[in-house]
Amino acid sequence: MPSVIIPAHNEEAGIERTLRGVLADGIPDLEIVVVVNASTDRTAEIARGVDPKVKVLDTPTPGKTNALNLGERELHTFPRVFLDADIRLEPGTLPALLRASGDPHPIVSPRPTFDLSGCGPGMRLFMQANRYNHYFGHGAPNGSGCFVLTEEGRGRWEAFPDIVADDGFVHAHFRPEEAATVEGTTAVVGPPHDLESMIRVRARIRRGRMELDRRFPELMQGHESQVGGSLARMLVRPWSWPALGVYCWVRLRERQLARRQIAEGETGWGRDESARSG
Repeated sequence: MPSVIIPAHNEEAGIERTLRGVLADGIPDLEIVVVVNASTDRTAEIARGVDPKVKVLDTPTPGKTNALNLGERELHTFPRVFLDADIRLEPGTLPALLRASGDPHPIVSPRPTFDLSGCGPGMRLFMQANRYNHYFGHGAPNGSGCFVLTEEGRGRWEAFPDIVADDGFVHAHFRPEEAATVEGTTAVVGPPHDLESMIRVRARIRRGRMELDRRFPELMQGHESQVGGSLARMLVRPWSWPALGVYCWVRLRERQLARRQIAEGETGWGRDESARSG
């Protein structure tokens, strides 16, 4: 009997769509918990109205990892699906993930597809460049906003620490051959609509990686960034150079912003709001 945990902060525009995607395949005895953390909108109300089998926790304490820890206390079954509240799983995806979860893959993810509707030309070029980054759509987690753990895989750490980069923390606990992207699955991801929003998101990701390197140096050893490989793959493909230019500009701006935020003691999430619309 599998379980699903969905942390959610001010996700009233998309939480019903996300839950409908989880429920679409009619998986029997599915445990589902939504942890609404520090929300000021109707996320909890909407989630409660989707289906009686959805358990909703509402906490005033902000933070995704706190929400994950609270939700896991209510769950007892595996495989366990960790799903971001703004991700939509296509029909057939959840059953395929559950079938694939297990030896030799204690962690699996669906293949991400990026909904670029509403994105400007700069963002479209940036996302074109991201196709050359092997993080996306390879292994797990993989940029899909969803991963599934076996009981053994989840047992590799205790509670989630209070960190920004929860996906990076999870990723570091598994060897590449243990993590798989499952063919025939799709998670629909809505990226930021504009480059300034993406830069803020990327700065948060960079700060999160730096935090992991500082707090868990032994765990992070051997988990290098994929950026160098992405650049090399684009450099030998002249048709990708416009995307490469945008990509390099964003990465430079994100580094500058992250350094400034660190110097100023910034601890915020750097959340994107541009793609969160009904």
